Amino acid sequence: MEFFGQTFSLGDIPRVFVLSFLEIILSADNAIVLAFVASRLKPELRHKALYIGFLSAWVFRLAGLLGIAYLLKFPFVELAGGGYLIYLALHHFFRRKKNDPLLPLPTHNFFMTIAVIELFDLAFAIDSIVAGVAFIGTTVAEAAFHPKLWIVYIGGMIGVFAIRYAAHLFTTIMHRFPRLDTAAYGMIAWIGLKLCVQSFSITFPYFDLLFWAVLVLLFAYGLTKKRSAHV
Repeated sequence: MEFFGQTFSLGDIPRVFVLSFLEIILSADNAIVLAFVASRLKPELRHKALYIGFLSAWVFRLAGLLGIAYLLKFPFVELAGGGYLIYLALHHFFRRKKNDPLLPLPTHNFFMTIAVIELFDLAFAIDSIVAGVAFIGTTVAEAAFHPKLWIVYIGGMIGVFAIRYAAHLFTTIMHRFPRLDTAAYGMIAWIGLKLCVQSFSITFPYFDLLFWAVLVLLFAYGLTKKRSAHV
């Protein structure tokens, strides 16, 4: 089925699931930052600001998605994008201490708070958008935009919705399966490697099968529990 140049099939459902999962992992800390930005407002205005920020995120993320999807058509940008995802994963694995992000001081001004929320939300979206576009593939001949961009958009927004409105549930899941965080960043590194390989127009037999097999194995690893240490 095709609609406005975007194609739909049952095989797209697992892709939406994977991208939603990655968005949740990448956005978990970001939700705390956005809550901090809105913290100086009155409670009723605080919820309103976050709600407006969520609605407008649909528009800003679409603009960011279209821009990044276009830029990643160029091999050197594709290579840079893949390198960025690998760096993102390595930074997560090797950092010794997580530093608090540099934030502007929270403000009492309602409209200024919304503007700051939008700015941070768009900045935070870059990681997941690059990963999403790399995940679906970037090279499509004679097409203005990839016919599966909707997967990146819907998957990302499901993740945003889940983090903002079901944060407690996913905090419980992450606490129960702490390896999900490691699995997600392993997936990001693997997707980044795929993007780098694509930038050189290198193809391998059964590469798509291998790509999905590694993703499934990583996700399965994330659902295993750590053994309790015996003293």
